[in-house]
Amino acid sequence: MPREKFRLVKVRPLLLLWADRSPSCPALFMRFSTKPTRSSLIRTSLAAGALASGGWAAAQLYNRRRRKHLLHPGALPKVVDASLKTLPLPEGNARYYHRSGAGVPVVLVHSINAAGSTHEIAPIFEHLARATERPLYALDWLGFGQSDRPDLRYHPAIFARQLQRFLRDAVGAPVDLVALSLGCEYAASVATDRPDAARRLVLIAPTGCAANEGPSAVGQFLVRASDRLDVFETFFYRLTRTSSLRRFYRKQVFPDSAPVPDALLRYAARTTHVRGAHRAPRYFVSSDLFTREAARQAYRRLERPTLVVTPERRDADLAQSFELLPDMLDANSRHLQHTVVGRGLLPQWETPDALFDAIMPFLSAS
Repeated sequence: MPREKFRLVKVRPLLLLWADRSPSCPALFMRFSTKPTRSSLIRTSLAAGALASGGWAAAQLYNRRRRKHLLHPGALPKVVDASLKTLPLPEGNARYYHRSGAGVPVVLVHSINAAGSTHEIAPIFEHLARATERPLYALDWLGFGQSDRPDLRYHPAIFARQLQRFLRDAVGAPVDLVALSLGCEYAASVATDRPDAARRLVLIAPTGCAANEGPSAVGQFLVRASDRLDVFETFFYRLTRTSSLRRFYRKQVFPDSAPVPDALLRYAARTTHVRGAHRAPRYFVSSDLFTREAARQAYRRLERPTLVVTPERRDADLAQSFELLPDMLDANSRHLQHTVVGRGLLPQWETPDALFDAIMPFLSAS
């Protein structure tokens, strides 16, 4: 009997082992001239099962070999010129940057995505360090950056508790809170639950403002199935190669005319290739880390002056949209202000001067 031929076909977000449809591969793609017999169906099922098992075993071997060469997140280089400190949490240790000073502290929190880290908001931290003498803090969320990346079920409450504990134990005073993207949902939640913790908020490209967010039900099923089969890790490291990250930034984060900064790309590639890097993003990809209506309610209930920054570009290419923002602004016009900066989702990298011109007077107000 001729030997079967198989090709490995990559279909995002799924990998499929596909049998070559040729006369030399009769096992999986048999052309029946009559109704297939039960025995032929059994043989086909067994062949398919063996093929899937082989693919799973290959993925496990690949992952085990890769893990041996991955560094601990703590081995990543520092991203800003500040002291790096540790915040103990029940789930593990979170790391944060601190520059001492005088006045109202400014706390910066990055987004949550496949490559999230304080490096995303480093341009803001560095500008504040040059322009002010205020105490500065930047927190790496658990599962990202230089924080531990434990193997657990990540959910929004973990990050909200982390921010609450950080503000209480590490800072201990009312702060000006600057958050990016999904980090805005947790910042708004904490500021709503504890109004005394924040003096002012800046929300840059906040999530929770789109009419439709997250993957389809089929997409969620595929992500969860890949996790149960223990192959999501393989997909993650394939899809966070430098070339894949560049395509994502170019198509969904930056406007067409803006180049993707090499520094941003290099660190994104590094932070996604450390031990446990795939764990928290698995729950981001399946949309389990978004608070949805809870975020919209938190924005409406904020009782502190809040500046919302969004891009002027509002087409389907960006990874986020803001259709619900006008209603939120109307519902909380007393505390919410809105300004437009740039055309992409990372104005601190795309048009930093325009962003600083927008947020510095707001943060300086008494």
